[in-house]
Amino acid sequence: MLNYIDVNNLLPDEIEKTIKFLQSILGLKEKDKSTLSKLVNRENENFCCPFCESINIVKNGHAKKGTQRYKCKDCLHRFCDTTNTLSNYSKLTYDIWLNFFKCMNDKLSIRKTAAKLELNKNTIFSMRHKVLNALSTFRENTKLSGEIQCDEKYESINLKGTKPQQMPRFSKSRKSQGGSKRGISDHQICIASAIDENDNIYFKIVGNGSITTKMIEKAFNNRFGKNCILITDCKSSYEKFCIDNKIKLEQVKSGTYKNLNGYTLSEINALHSNLDLFLKRFVGVSTKHLQQYLDWFVYQKYLTYSIEILEQPQVLMNYALSRNSYIKISDIYSISFPIDIYDVYSDFSFAPSPQI
Repeated sequence: MLNYIDVNNLLPDEIEKTIKFLQSILGLKEKDKSTLSKLVNRENENFCCPFCESINIVKNGHAKKGTQRYKCKDCLHRFCDTTNTLSNYSKLTYDIWLNFFKCMNDKLSIRKTAAKLELNKNTIFSMRHKVLNALSTFRENTKLSGEIQCDEKYESINLKGTKPQQMPRFSKSRKSQGGSKRGISDHQICIASAIDENDNIYFKIVGNGSITTKMIEKAFNNRFGKNCILITDCKSSYEKFCIDNKIKLEQVKSGTYKNLNGYTLSEINALHSNLDLFLKRFVGVSTKHLQQYLDWFVYQKYLTYSIEILEQPQVLMNYALSRNSYIKISDIYSISFPIDIYDVYSDFSFAPSPQI
């Protein structure tokens, strides 16, 4: 690799030749099938067996494409750097993946991304959901500490993509829906959300209808650090949760900006507004995949807070490709709802007719 002193001493024509040489090498590396494997190897901080997580592994020759293979001495499985990652079995090259992540960073739709990359929209759909599945590891590793603003957000159930023979209710006409029910409907998804003083964010679907202490426990169990302060509205479910877990609670009354001790819910409210704008760009997100889109929103916020804008697609790519989170395409299409939608719509007494 050329160092700064070497480049600084080159003449203009020599620098131009060096640039052309590096560009030719860059083009070859972007098309090389082994580049993804090398990237995963570089980004994998805790290298271990993807099957049993043992670190008792040895090198075990090379694959046909020249990638390094390994053998676990505990479970005896053989694997390579990309095993169980989203690039496993991928025929796409480094440059296509990078351009895909640039489209994700720009929040382009699946159709626009497919047109830009000249790929089938079903391929782009699978790529996106493999990435979103990888981002779930970011949520699983999130810890909150210090002053934590916590509130719930509600989204209407969206049955987009559900086959007619699996629908839990009749199709509803907007004109025939009539007046809305007061309070929180059981037909709404409850999302527990929180942001701490260090801008760590956590979103999790916990059920449907009004939030309960059990839902809060499901979302935040072992998620808070010691000596934290939970800032919420005045729902009794938060009071019981804090008493049970010995957490200091500060509550802000509805209709007020802050309580007597100066605590507010301004950051979590702003976050909910940002989430509305984020989801609006996709013209309806199926409840099936809502948690994955919440994970995307949270990781995108992390990038916004900590990474320069031009570097964000590369950081997103490095993180997603190196996660031990492979998922089959068939599993993406058959993912289940986070709630029992048939129980939610049981009052409809609806039995869908078989598809002819």
